[in-house]
Amino acid sequence: MNHTAIILLIFFSGLCTIRLIRGPSLLDRVAAADAIGVMMTAVLVLLGIVFERIIFLDIAIVYAMLLFADTIIIVKFIEHRDVA
Repeated sequence: MNHTAIILLIFFSGLCTIRLIRGPSLLDRVAAADAIGVMMTAVLVLLGIVFERIIFLDIAIVYAMLLFADTIIIVKFIEHRDVA
C-alpha cells in the first residue's frame, strides 16, 4: 500500500513539474512548485514508515518548514513586484 502511494505521489509530482514548466502565469508556477514540495514531504514520511527510520520524518519536518518559508518569501516578492 505504501509503495503504491509513493509511486503515485512521484507520478503526480511529475505532472506538477509539467505545470511548473508550462504554467501560463507566475502564480501557477508557484502553486505547482508548492504542490511538488508538499508531495515530496509526503513521500519522505512514507519512506520513513516503509524503512522504519525516524530520520526521514525529521527531514520531512524540516523540509516542510523550509517549504513554508520559501512560499511566503516568493509571495512577498510577487506582491512587491506587482506594486512597482
